[in-house]
Amino acid sequence: MSQPRAFAVVTLLACACIARAADERVIRYSDNTLTVKVTKAPLADVLDEILRDAGAQLRGAPRNTGDVTVDFEDVPVQEGLHRLLGDQNFMLVYAGDGHLRGVRLLGGPLAPGAHAMTAAGPPQAAPTDMGTLIANHGPVQVTGPLQDAVGGGMATIPQLVQLSVHHEDPTVRSAAVRAVVSTMEADPALRAALIEQLKSSDDVQLSAMLRGAAGDRAEEVAMQVLTQARASEIRVKASSVLQKLRAGS
Repeated sequence: MSQPRAFAVVTLLACACIARAADERVIRYSDNTLTVKVTKAPLADVLDEILRDAGAQLRGAPRNTGDVTVDFEDVPVQEGLHRLLGDQNFMLVYAGDGHLRGVRLLGGPLAPGAHAMTAAGPPQAAPTDMGTLIANHGPVQVTGPLQDAVGGGMATIPQLVQLSVHHEDPTVRSAAVRAVVSTMEADPALRAALIEQLKSSDDVQLSAMLRGAAGDRAEEVAMQVLTQARASEIRVKASSVLQKLRAGS
C-alpha cells in the first residue's frame, strides 16, 4: 500500500495509509545529492520522481522492472543512482552551469567515445499509487485553527494527517480531517487511488492500521471521516472500520 506505505491517512485508510506513506517514502534531489527512503517502490516511479525533482530528462529504461527497497541520505547523485540501478550503466549529462539536465540509462558497458543523449525519453505513465500521488501533491490552503497550527496559510497532506491524529486541540484535529478528506476527494487521481486501496483492504487490517497510527483517537478519526466524506465507498468503509474499532475496545 503506500499510502501503502500507511500513508492512508485520515480518510481512514488515508489516515492509516497516508500517515504510513509519509513516514516511509522520501525521494529528494538537492545540489547533486540524493536522499531516497522507499520500501517496495517501483524503480521506474522512483527514477521519475528524482528526475522531476532535478528538472532533468531520462533517456532509456531501467532493466530492473520490479520494486526497490533502499534507505540512504544525501549521497552524491552518481552513488545514489548506482544503488538504485545495480549493475546497469548510466551517464549523467550536465549543463554548463553544473545543473543536472539528463540521465542516460545504458544496457551494457559504455562504448568508447559514446556520448550522452539529451533528448527526452518516452513519456512516463502518470503515477497511480497513493504514496506517490500524495508526495507529488502541492500544499493546500488552510485557514482558521489550521493556519495557526502550521504557522502559515499552506500545508501539505502529510502535515494535515499528522495534525488530524496528534494535535492536542480537537478543533484542529477535526479541521485537519476535513481538509484531508476534501482535498483527496477533489483530486480525481487521489480519490480513485484511495477507493481502490479501500477495496483491496479488509476492515480488520484497516482498523489495526488506524489504531496503530492514531492510538486512542482512532475511533474519533474514523467518525470524522464517516461524517466528512461524500463518496459512498469511503463512508461505508469508515463505518465498518469504526464498528471494528468499537468491538475491539
